[in-house]
Amino acid sequence: MAQFLALLRQLPVGPILGQLAMWTLLASLALLWLPLSTLQSLFLKGWVESNGFWLGLGVVGSATYLLAWALRLGFGELLTRQKRERRRAQISEKLTVLDGSERAVLREFFLQSKSMVAMPLNHPAVEELKSSGVLEQVGNVEHYAIEGPVATMKIAATARSGLTRQALRLPEGAPSETQRAALLAARPEFANSLARSRRAA
Repeated sequence: MAQFLALLRQLPVGPILGQLAMWTLLASLALLWLPLSTLQSLFLKGWVESNGFWLGLGVVGSATYLLAWALRLGFGELLTRQKRERRRAQISEKLTVLDGSERAVLREFFLQSKSMVAMPLNHPAVEELKSSGVLEQVGNVEHYAIEGPVATMKIAATARSGLTRQALRLPEGAPSETQRAALLAARPEFANSLARSRRAA
């Protein structure tokens, strides 16, 4: 099966090749199926009789190409769907086992009221959330002396629905002064240092 899929991936495809194969198939079938009286009136009877083998070969070749192309598209869509489902399951599983550091990283989006937040890629929690698909990198990587490589991150669309206030240990409604102080104290260590570095830059 794997060899068959690898062979399909090597198949040259494109709109021009597909149209060429389709027209070859239609033209060859038309010439082979036309009544003899019609071929004779078009002065094609002799030519079709002498080139019948090549017309049949054109039918087989173009039909095989079109079938292989359809299989490639079908298997490609199936593999993409399976990959998407595996990614969704991986994200859902990760959201059920978040540790305190990972929750703190994800809370930054809510504390800053932003959909995109700059984060250091070398931070263990950021790296883990990114590898599990919860976070997605957008934009280019910037380099800072203390934090190292930094990139703008966003929460993946698949993960948003699972990030409830309960999952992130956020209080319901407006937090009290005590709750707000606790949230600020639990922020990841890069939150303030990165903000200072970006202002200095």
